[in-house]
Amino acid sequence: MIGFFVDDNAEDRIRISRLLEQDDLKIDPQFEPIAPTDLRDALLEKAPDLVALDFRLDDEDLDDNNYKGGALAQILREAVLETPGQDFPIILVSTEENIKQIYSIDRTSHDLFDQKYMKGRLNDKLYRATCHREVLSLANGYKAIASAIGKGQLDLNTLLDLDTDELEIVPLHGLATDVKDGNSVTHVVAGILLRQIIGRAGPLLAEKDIAAHLGLANDGKQIAQVMEYLDQLGMSYTGVFADGWPRVWRHRMDEWASELFGSPPSSLSGEERATKLSEATGFDLKPAVSTWTGKHDELFAFACSVCENPTERRNSLALYDKYLVPYLERRRVCFDCVIRGRLADLPNFTVDDSDVDIVDDIFSEKIKRA
Repeated sequence: MIGFFVDDNAEDRIRISRLLEQDDLKIDPQFEPIAPTDLRDALLEKAPDLVALDFRLDDEDLDDNNYKGGALAQILREAVLETPGQDFPIILVSTEENIKQIYSIDRTSHDLFDQKYMKGRLNDKLYRATCHREVLSLANGYKAIASAIGKGQLDLNTLLDLDTDELEIVPLHGLATDVKDGNSVTHVVAGILLRQIIGRAGPLLAEKDIAAHLGLANDGKQIAQVMEYLDQLGMSYTGVFADGWPRVWRHRMDEWASELFGSPPSSLSGEERATKLSEATGFDLKPAVSTWTGKHDELFAFACSVCENPTERRNSLALYDKYLVPYLERRRVCFDCVIRGRLADLPNFTVDDSDVDIVDDIFSEKIKRA
């Protein structure tokens, strides 16, 4: 497969292309920003499997680069609306400064990119490996969606790799309608899956969410152990984009955990859950610790959307949630992140109006750490 990275800085274009490239996905740095429609035509002629864009395409003194990555992405998206098989993922690869200070404000462009990655972190082997896994999954996932469209099989059974009987018990009210409303446009369907299924806790759980639901410390090594154990029990998601974003089906894990614990997991403290899980798995598992109270015996239920540590409902606040649908978990932030001012670094996260009065109580110490 072949991808292209577009950047107005020639040195960055070559360097980042090399960092993004992998055995199954070559990245060609040949395109600099020229007139948008000319660049669109040149890219489409190459039939790309993926296109990566810097956000600031207008930094260098070139002839026709008076536009940003969002404008080019929009033109590319429009060009493939009626040809699902020619559609491809578009990712943003830019500096942390540009992503935080410009892209985060330009909300009209957010839905145009499938994922965003920071140039400065690509030198880190672990970050780069994650990036490689995800972008390859995007390229393969787009092909799987286009194939389903071509065969007239654009349904949840095919996309999520669930049979009809199991699909009936998974709370996905409205997802089938959203997919149908995608009008067989590959990138629209991909966006729905990435935003509403892969990127959010709900029917599927990522590592941080599994830690919270099982009351375990969000320690990479121990959660990787648990993920592998759950995979062996047949709980892993195997649908579109599964190879890029390892996930576990929540309904499968909850059924197993309820049988193991003898009651719903959320009714037990983190310490109780960790003890029973350690006995069942043979692993020496550490319980979660509340970031607010410092205790193991809290009723952990969510991963904080900011620090990603397990948190409890009573010591967390609801965040405003533009994309909240019935089958998604509400985003929440722990009191500790609020008092430390960490929300200021995430302009897309704001406390929901229903909980905003509690913020004053935290800062005035009406609500104190236990």
